[in-house]
Amino acid sequence: MMSAFDVMKEINLLDWNTLLVGLERGWCEKKSLIDFSEIVFARVSGEIDGDLLTMVLGESVSDDELISTGLRYLETCGQAMSQDKKNEAIEKWRFAHLSSLLQSENSDEEKIAVLQELYAEFGFPEDMASCSIYSRDQIDPLLAAARVAEDLSRRFLSASPDVK
Repeated sequence: MMSAFDVMKEINLLDWNTLLVGLERGWCEKKSLIDFSEIVFARVSGEIDGDLLTMVLGESVSDDELISTGLRYLETCGQAMSQDKKNEAIEKWRFAHLSSLLQSENSDEEKIAVLQELYAEFGFPEDMASCSIYSRDQIDPLLAAARVAEDLSRRFLSASPDVK
């Protein structure tokens, strides 16, 4: 089974914003941000940014400090994480979580149970109302989840991450 992180990686949705939000919310590991930092670091010519170096060497740094360092680095690069960018990163994670769930080999009952948790974890988004077992609209929750995932995929699969 592919994890949400694996889905993000496979379809090239990983960027600074998704990794920082993912680390903050427990959807990815510190190593993922460090690995991404190493890729960016390898492309740098000239003076090395101290925050980028801290992230590359971030194994001994706490998750919170790594996130703060990443946010400061983005600001330094003129790409500060706005609320819109944060919301978009969350939506990418929502797509990845739904895709991972729908592709899993779990039983429908298990998938529906996890779907309820995702619905809550993402703040009960309006477009997922039919995913709830308490919805009165008689739509199969997994069918509703597939529709939401399809709508989200249209938003993100044509975009490519901005790596700097």
